[in-house]
Amino acid sequence: MRIDDVEIREADIFEILLDNFPDMIHSIDEKGRIIYTNRTAERLLGYARDELLTMNIRQIYAPEILKALEKGFTDLKKRGDKTVESLLQAKDGTKIPVEIRSFSIYDDSGHFLRTFSILRDIRPIKELQQSLIHAGRLAAIGELASGVAHDINNPLTVILLSNEMVIRDLGKASPPEATHIERAIGHSHDVQRASKSIQKLADHLRNFSRGMVEKTEPVDLAASLSDALFITNSKITKIGGSVFNTVEPGMFFTNGCPNHIEQVLVNLIGNACDAMDGLPTRELHIGIVPANRNGTDMWQCDIRDTGPGIPPEIREEIFQSFFTTKEKGKGTGLGLSISRAIVRDHKGDIELVTELGKGSTFSVFLPRLANPAA
Repeated sequence: MRIDDVEIREADIFEILLDNFPDMIHSIDEKGRIIYTNRTAERLLGYARDELLTMNIRQIYAPEILKALEKGFTDLKKRGDKTVESLLQAKDGTKIPVEIRSFSIYDDSGHFLRTFSILRDIRPIKELQQSLIHAGRLAAIGELASGVAHDINNPLTVILLSNEMVIRDLGKASPPEATHIERAIGHSHDVQRASKSIQKLADHLRNFSRGMVEKTEPVDLAASLSDALFITNSKITKIGGSVFNTVEPGMFFTNGCPNHIEQVLVNLIGNACDAMDGLPTRELHIGIVPANRNGTDMWQCDIRDTGPGIPPEIREEIFQSFFTTKEKGKGTGLGLSISRAIVRDHKGDIELVTELGKGSTFSVFLPRLANPAA
């Protein structure tokens, strides 16, 4: 009897521990029905436990990820364990990003019985990540500032000289002769072109510096590359670099946040320029090819430089936050870590292939999207 009492007390203690565990816990049967959940789930989702125990797992996840949920549940039943990021939807419609660690339970014959999952609310992590992404954008703008000043100074020089020529031509005769008027009109066109160049640069920098609000939409990767090359043009020019870009517009689409994807490309192109600075060959090769990763159709965007390559001992460290090989004051060490986080948020990844003395290729993998105009 005493043993039974101990067992009951231990079971009660275990139940109390689960109910007060800071993360949501649930168990799902083979049909996707919720057969257990702790009290944290009530607080997180806004449903009473009795309600949750009458629901299917599909009812507490955001509609846009249900297809991925079905695939993940099927994989989990086969593989036995899985860790993923997903998106819950509370009773009031609030979307809650979570990290889920799941494992499957089988009977003695190997037949699937249920899953057991721990779901961690990662909203604070996502908010911090967004702050770091924005900080990375501002840091990138800071690094490009001197080159941007040069890009603005050139068209400003054209404007000032053209304006001086207009004043000189129109001041030669009173009233001005036809040839003077024609030359003045030509100078005015030069002013207009130079002004548009400054306006374009200002627009790009303004759009690039934004990005705190995530907006998911079809993204033309060729356009993102073009914008990234425009922003980094001064840096490429400064090192005397040559760009070989084989990406055609209107062919390579993904779904995501345009500003964030552009930020990744700006970081990678900027790093390539830094790596090649001062070397005899300074070539940047950019291309996109189809790829397949774990059964998912992807675009593989390669950015290859002719730099010195990356030593084996630091290849695993370069994606860590605050790790940098640049001189003090020339890098934050956030670029690659933020870039990888952004790409993984887009259900993709970044890989590095490098060879000492020959250069490095950073490959950005992003899910393929059919041409929205087709």
